[in-house]
Amino acid sequence: MARRPLLTLAVLGSLLCAPACTKTTGPGAETPQLVAPDTINDLDDYGEARNAYALLAVDDPGRAAARAQLRTYLLAYLDHALASDRTPAAVDALEQLAGLWVPSELRTLAPDPELAAAAAAVYGRTAPAGDERPALLALGLSEAFGDEGQRTKARANYAKLEDWIDRTAEFGNDPRFNDHLDRLLEDVSALLPSPFLVDQLAGVYLGRYRDAQRSGSFSSTSDPRVPFTGYLLARLYLRADDPDAAVAALDRLETDAPTAALRDLIRDAADSSASGRSPADLDQLTREFLPEPDHRLPDEIVRQSWGIIDNLARRSLARFPDHPPAHLALGRVLRSRNLTEAAIVHYEQAFAGKTRATDRDDLHRAWSELSTLYQLALETRAASGASETSAMLERVEAFHERAAQTWPQRAIEPGITLAWMTVAVAEFNAGHIDRAEALMEQTVALEPRSAALSLLGVIAMRRGDFDEARAHLRRLDKLSGALSDQLERYDWQISAHISLAEVEALAGDREASAEQLREALRQLNTLLSYPGLADSLRAEFGLRRARVFFYLGEIELAMNDVRDAQRLAPDRDDAYTEPLIFTVIHGHLDQAAELFAAALARDGGGELGVYYSLWVLDLAERLGAPEPKLAREFLRSYATSDDGDPWQRKLARYGLGQLDDDGLAAAADSPRERSEAFFYEALQRWRGGGHEACLELMTKVLDQQMMGDFEYQMAQSYLRWKELPKTARTAL
Repeated sequence: MARRPLLTLAVLGSLLCAPACTKTTGPGAETPQLVAPDTINDLDDYGEARNAYALLAVDDPGRAAARAQLRTYLLAYLDHALASDRTPAAVDALEQLAGLWVPSELRTLAPDPELAAAAAAVYGRTAPAGDERPALLALGLSEAFGDEGQRTKARANYAKLEDWIDRTAEFGNDPRFNDHLDRLLEDVSALLPSPFLVDQLAGVYLGRYRDAQRSGSFSSTSDPRVPFTGYLLARLYLRADDPDAAVAALDRLETDAPTAALRDLIRDAADSSASGRSPADLDQLTREFLPEPDHRLPDEIVRQSWGIIDNLARRSLARFPDHPPAHLALGRVLRSRNLTEAAIVHYEQAFAGKTRATDRDDLHRAWSELSTLYQLALETRAASGASETSAMLERVEAFHERAAQTWPQRAIEPGITLAWMTVAVAEFNAGHIDRAEALMEQTVALEPRSAALSLLGVIAMRRGDFDEARAHLRRLDKLSGALSDQLERYDWQISAHISLAEVEALAGDREASAEQLREALRQLNTLLSYPGLADSLRAEFGLRRARVFFYLGEIELAMNDVRDAQRLAPDRDDAYTEPLIFTVIHGHLDQAAELFAAALARDGGGELGVYYSLWVLDLAERLGAPEPKLAREFLRSYATSDDGDPWQRKLARYGLGQLDDDGLAAAADSPRERSEAFFYEALQRWRGGGHEACLELMTKVLDQQMMGDFEYQMAQSYLRWKELPKTARTAL
């Protein structure tokens, strides 16, 4: 099992479900309120701050300061991304910046030349590459926030972009319609409904409408959008949170009966918002734009719809703060934007209201949506090792208790067993094996799940309780045989057979192990012979077949499968790590050196390169072979890198002889780090002739209970053999 990856600068949107700091709102409160961190130092902090910001009303006195903090971080992030030649990351930051202002705030902006300049820098990267969407977003931000000179330049560049799109329209999907510009504007104005972008899109709509008027008939136009001009304008102005402009636009056009009805509904909703009479009209208008779960709408229209719903829900809550339908609508908006923690707050407020938030079927769907949000929040905490994981699990369990009481005849998915398994895997990776085992047993008792049985089998096997491991894995094989999906059935059956083979090998029954491997090989050959298998699946099952070949002693066949997997899925760490572990453990230096070189050629090695280097250096010295030059060079480079993880840098220095045993042990302050310190000291002791001391240290590696780590698997094999091989040896 690979190590948990360190948090790196990545797509910002996916980080917004990171857990926010919480404090209880009061006795018996179901939902904590979100509190932004004092400073934003990394993407975790940004996720917390952004979720907290999403809960602030437009008139909240703290909104401007909170936005300024987010803006400062995003501009620094954007500058760093551009300096590192990572334009997509800079575009991500630009999209996040665009989302910090609601339409009413965009209409009253003060100039922000620094933000406008940052947007112009992104335009300078994206426009020459023909990347129109981020280029238009950058122009929109430059025009909205620039001083007079910046705004003039942005408008001139927009004219160039408009001319470019017009001249290249014939190369579009359907040149008859020439709708590329309006679709692009729809997409960008859904993110940034600034007055300039709204005016440009309205001009495109009306220009096409007037052309059709001059031709004499709307029915004869080849453009299917022209008859819906009124509806499109209404959507545009509602996204800009300007219902009066929507009504006025419709009043100036010839409209059909449905559009006239929409015009009346918009007018009534605006009146209700102003008078505070009743939220019913706002609710009805909101429902008009709510995307259906199985919709097939273009992405830009979906984003625009959620923007409209955001405006309407906030209008409703400004007048009716406890209105359940508005809370549910806003929760769904935030869910669509990956603001998980903020969305949970609004869903819970919707369900806590005195009136029903929606009709019964949709309400059940909303409960399932909230279950998914809780699961996402739990997974984020568990993956990052956050200390609040247990507290979050208690919240999830309490939610599922309420769900069972509310919907006794209809299950809410995802269910509680997925939450238990999520935390169990995190506990397993953290070395809390008893807790992981208890949660998986709890899962299996309620609902037999393949993943739970698999992990229970691994835990029992690592502990040396082979009878219990066999029982779990045979149950997994039987359960998998009843699965209706053929691919899923093969997946888990193969996993069961390979794990059973490992159990029998550890128990010393070579023939039983070989029998399980042969059955796994038969199933793998069947799967891999299917010509329509996707590359990702071919790589996955090819790596599993490589593992079977390795165990059966067919080293070259295994390496062929590994090479194919690396070609098909070069970004998979396990296409390098798992084969390298096997070849190192069993003393296959040539194959280990090949895998090591391929890993470094792929991405320079990264954090895992430290471990790879230590393994191959140890193996080469143990076998009396020349050391791989690349390995020592990598350790030297990593040890002096400012970007390297502090613990991995210490390991690199240890491998170079720049840090002694006591220094490494003193630096280890977690079970994982202590396990690694014991293991790499053990390797040195063995090479120095201290075989008994080495095996004692290997025992300490197992005592740390980091069963999912590389070092645990390697130490377990060495202790079983009571040696570190000096020559290549068979697995069985």
